[in-house]
Amino acid sequence: MLETYGLSEENSILPMLEDFKDEDEIREYCWKVLRTYPDLKKETWTVGLEGGDYIYSFAGNYIFITDDIWSFNLIAKQPVLELLAAQLKQERKNCMDR
Repeated sequence: MLETYGLSEENSILPMLEDFKDEDEIREYCWKVLRTYPDLKKETWTVGLEGGDYIYSFAGNYIFITDDIWSFNLIAKQPVLELLAAQLKQERKNCMDR
């Protein structure tokens, strides 16, 4: 799945979000941010009993998300990771300031 969308050599967003407390918090803010993209589209997925692996697209970019009951991860090209990491941090700050 990663190879098909040019993501097999790309990195995870997790190291960019070390100030988040855990993957559950990252998951929460990630979905908040991704849902702000009106063109967010699920391209392909593999679902199991506990979650699944998904390829989403938005603004001409692809992201790979692993989301199950044990873990969360997002893999994308570096510019997309930087964009999303900045948006997640801003969304978290906005929520904490309320």
